[in-house]
Amino acid sequence: MLQDPDRMAPTKQLVTSATSLEQPKDYFSGLNWGDEILPREIVSFCRVAQDHRTSGWDGISAKAGRYDQHSRYVLLVALEGRGRMGVETTPRQIEEGEVHLLFPHQIHYYIDLPANFSWLYITFELEGAARQMLEHWRDGGRKLDEKAEGLLMEFLAHYQAGDGLAASIALGKVFEGMKAAKPAEAESAADTDLVAQIKKHVMENLEGDLAMPALSDAMGVSESYLRAVFREGAGVSLGNFVRSVRLVRSTYLLEKGELDLGEISEKTGFGSLTSFTRAFRRMYDMTPSSYRKRSKVSA
Repeated sequence: MLQDPDRMAPTKQLVTSATSLEQPKDYFSGLNWGDEILPREIVSFCRVAQDHRTSGWDGISAKAGRYDQHSRYVLLVALEGRGRMGVETTPRQIEEGEVHLLFPHQIHYYIDLPANFSWLYITFELEGAARQMLEHWRDGGRKLDEKAEGLLMEFLAHYQAGDGLAASIALGKVFEGMKAAKPAEAESAADTDLVAQIKKHVMENLEGDLAMPALSDAMGVSESYLRAVFREGAGVSLGNFVRSVRLVRSTYLLEKGELDLGEISEKTGFGSLTSFTRAFRRMYDMTPSSYRKRSKVSA
């Protein structure tokens, strides 16, 4: 057979390198990027004022009275302006120059926002072992230092240029560079005694009656007073807080995988599997069984 004269034979160096390879111990498990954080499907944008739309990514509002929940990671960089956000059941102060990470399916809501501000948002997906490397961000935000600011500038340059791989690598460097960043201070304002009692009672009685009449009887105050004090102290309505605690608890039980859906609906106080599924779908845009399957795949 005639050989193509324009086709070059492999170099001796390549042949030597290839033939010197050792046989793998496992043909299905090998090199990976291991400790590298490489986000995918990255979307970045900036919010500069409140927009009271009631759903979707377009609006950001402390007045719309809604809970937000997304299937993606959300990195929030408070460039200018301070605010207050509830993350699951805990209020969190967002100071200028802080970076906060919200996790997939983590309920959050805005309690207080200035009329104008500059907050950078970076949303992304992440798979595999790298997810575990971000878990330390659950305890709160981090202060943006000069090194992290430079890394963010590098990320934005690659993102705006449309270079997906370079942007992913740069965003991973942001997280790597902020490993030792100073944690943001916890919110200093403590709950009032009554708000603290309400939260404790809700947490300890998820399977019981947490309707407003039962709660007002348990606290020994009128329903109207209970509503007003809780909204003032927690920044969210008591009904939304109770629903949030129950749904957050249900996600933990779903991920743990020891109980069936009917048992979880009982332990979280939804009364029936139908009510549980309806509330879960409304918040997470998927059924509890779909959430359980997804959490197993991404674990």
